[in-house]
This record gives sequence, C-alpha cells and structure tokens, in this order.
Amino acid sequence: MVNYVQRARDVRLLVKSEGMERGLLKAVERLAEDNEMLRQEMQAIVQTVNKMADIVADIAAVGQKLKGDWEQVRRTFHPDKDMN
Repeated sequence: MVNYVQRARDVRLLVKSEGMERGLLKAVERLAEDNEMLRQEMQAIVQTVNKMADIVADIAAVGQKLKGDWEQVRRTFHPDKDMN
C-alpha cells in the first residue's frame, strides 16, 4: 500500500484497491498533506534566504563604513598632508 501519491500509477493503485470514491479520496488527502508539507518547507527556505540577505546587507554596510574610515585615515596620515 502506498502512503503517498507521487505518480499516476499510485492513484490507479489506490482506485483499484480501494474503489473509485475511496481511492480518489485517499489520493486527494495525501496530495493535500504533501502540499502542506512542501508549503512549510518552502516557508522555512524563504526565512533562511531572508536571513542570509540580511546578513549580506549588514556585511555590505560594514564594508562601506570601513571604506569611509580607511579614506579618513589616509587623508589624516598621508605623508603629503603637511604640504597643503
């Protein structure tokens, strides 16, 4: 007995073993369960990708700050600074 519906033959097997009404009902129930499981997994993936995007944005902000600080250090301590 199949505990999931992955292919048309699974539906045919359910219809053959359980009858038309019961077999189709079981097939639809299993499809709904699979669909909900996939939805939850996709939601978890989206949350992970959002966290990763936030981390990348934070790294970019830190990089910009470091670049500005480096430019300030170069302007402050450049050997030609006293020539102006």
